Amino acid sequence: MERTVTVIEPKVKPKFLTDGTALMPGQKRVAAYCRVSTTKEEQVTSIDNQADEWQKRLSSDPRYILVGIYVDHGLSGTNAANRVQLNKMIDDAKAGKIDKIFTKSISRFARNVADSISIARELKEVGVEIYFDEEHLSSIDPHNDVMFTIGALMAQEESRHMSENIKWTFEKKMREGCVFLTDSKFLGYRIDPDNPKNLIIVPEEAEIVRLIYDLYLKGMGTNAICRKLEAEGYLTGTKKKKWYQSTIESIIKNEKYCGDLLLQKSYTPDFLTHKRVKNEGQVPKYFIEDNHEPIIDKETWNKAQILYQRNRDKFCGVNKNMKKYTHRYPYSGLLMCIHCGDSYKRRHWTQGYKTPRIVYQCSNYIEGNPNERCPAKPISEDIIAKTLCEVINKVYLKDSCIFKTVFNLIKKNLEINEAATDITVIQNKQSDLEKEITAILSQKAVATTSEEQFILDKSYRAKLEEYKGLDNQIAEALDKQKEADYAKQRIETIKTILNTDSITPELITKQIIDAFIAKVIIIDRQHIVIVIRVTEGLGNDYIKEHRYEIIDNDPILTGQVHLDRRFRPEDLEYKVVLI
Repeated sequence: MERTVTVIEPKVKPKFLTDGTALMPGQKRVAAYCRVSTTKEEQVTSIDNQADEWQKRLSSDPRYILVGIYVDHGLSGTNAANRVQLNKMIDDAKAGKIDKIFTKSISRFARNVADSISIARELKEVGVEIYFDEEHLSSIDPHNDVMFTIGALMAQEESRHMSENIKWTFEKKMREGCVFLTDSKFLGYRIDPDNPKNLIIVPEEAEIVRLIYDLYLKGMGTNAICRKLEAEGYLTGTKKKKWYQSTIESIIKNEKYCGDLLLQKSYTPDFLTHKRVKNEGQVPKYFIEDNHEPIIDKETWNKAQILYQRNRDKFCGVNKNMKKYTHRYPYSGLLMCIHCGDSYKRRHWTQGYKTPRIVYQCSNYIEGNPNERCPAKPISEDIIAKTLCEVINKVYLKDSCIFKTVFNLIKKNLEINEAATDITVIQNKQSDLEKEITAILSQKAVATTSEEQFILDKSYRAKLEEYKGLDNQIAEALDKQKEADYAKQRIETIKTILNTDSITPELITKQIIDAFIAKVIIIDRQHIVIVIRVTEGLGNDYIKEHRYEIIDNDPILTGQVHLDRRFRPEDLEYKVVLI
């Protein structure tokens, strides 16, 4: 039996415009996409010209019905997520409003290979074509897949080179001392309109900054400062009534207030995502001392940094949620658990006591997993206070032999740190490297072959690594200077307290504790090790990491403290070690 095969021709569905008008057979609904990466006048003019050209060209062609021109102003092509008009156009295409999209070139459409290919495939699945005018490529033509991918790669590579050149230009400006500042939101300063390297003071805002530093150095915590500023009606840099602790901290830490300038505190590691991250040594920073008129004098600013750093060292990396306790009590952040290295929290025990009893308990016990809690036991605040007073009195005020040993070690460390590297010599080397790097980038811009580009790129990266090495040397020298400044501050505090006959628990302050004691390591309820720092730079992280070695150090002092209690007297043995 002979079979008959009937060919059923594809049935073309009628297409309509949004107003319900039906398209003629063969007609397509088309759109054009335009983009520029900046809002500069010449680029705005360029994109207006592009839009006009597409309007004339597509409107005059009877094959097409122009349904829209989508334009993104001042947006990078490396990240499609932020381009509002591009995403609107894609949504309209998926909704069946567009059949074909025209754009000037692959690089104008997107400079990210993944975005270009992803969008093209996504629209191809719903039958929407993208036509790249300069390359004469269609996204739905299978013969163009390889050429399209190559074009997208070239656009991305071009964007990478542009990013490197822009980055170098900004770094060059930073080395020259130009200020990059959102000055309309920066409390206390504005950029000098006559000199971009200078900042000028806004008097009424500067008074708020001085008040913040004054309150902080008097022992007021950042949260309390916020409440005071709100109560007295002071406005933030953005003219808001609400103050946040993070705002106060950023003002206390900002070197601009003492007249200095530190540039490139954050950077963009990936030119495709444009996400800025904190610069923790990955790229150079640029420090200009005495760049502009200060609001806060150097001595006051340095004291604030020392106080902030000491408080931060006690909490950061251990218990970030304990930050609110930083300024409240003399022993906050001072006690460290030998078992887990966490800090102890201050707690009120009321059960079984007529008046609340204050104890310190390991944070890992309080907040840890019930099945994996730290075994550390709590310890009373009053016996800690009595013990530390005894140690301070014996080491610093009564036993002159021990005091001389400790004090001379602190001074010796200060002298070592003050013998800083000649930073000027390193900066001169950097200056020579800058010229070499600039020359390489100029050669890269005119290189015509991939071999030349490769050689120059390799040379560029080698010089950049050399530059970073020099920058690290400068940072190391500046760190030593900061440690020396902190040692000076400790010495001044110690000298002041030496005039006191004796320290009692009632006289203990956070300033006294910070000057004399680095850390108290809790072994158990009956044994503690008190750590005195004579080498600056050995902070909380160092003590935590080396706590088992530290408690085995030879003591400069040992003793025992006794407290009579109604039901259960307490005894606490201590030893004092140096690091």
